[in-house]
Amino acid sequence: MNLVMLKLKLATLDWLYVLMIGLTIVGIAISAYLMWGYTVPGAELSCGGSSDCETVKDSPYSHLLGIPLPVFGLGAYFALLALLIAQKQAWVIGRNWQPYIALAIFAISLAGVLYSVYLTYIELFVIYAICRWCVGSAVVMVTIFPLGIFNLQRNNQ
Repeated sequence: MNLVMLKLKLATLDWLYVLMIGLTIVGIAISAYLMWGYTVPGAELSCGGSSDCETVKDSPYSHLLGIPLPVFGLGAYFALLALLIAQKQAWVIGRNWQPYIALAIFAISLAGVLYSVYLTYIELFVIYAICRWCVGSAVVMVTIFPLGIFNLQRNNQ
């Protein structure tokens, strides 16, 4: 491939889409690691030399309706990934469903941000322990959220 063709391909690359996909994959990786730590007997999360991750994991706030919170994180990130992939499919474009998919991406990221804010509050002011992996997931979701707004605006023009 010559240099001109490569430049043309890079110019037509949808950077918003690529960035959102990349962040979603990072979120899946973090949530999968947390899921491993929550569900494998004897597993301890590495938290940079502190025991804060274990403190958070062992708190009563680490489960919702008896389900470990990383399950919800994995579900949200996989849903985002599926919607992002679907948004570029010909059958979605042909039916003009992109605005609805963009709205779903926005809604999931908004819910993720709101719940992340709540959990960060719990870590700071109730548990008095910060799980770096949980904060990492929150940062990823907070970064996806404004990108989801741009995606929603672009697909509703």
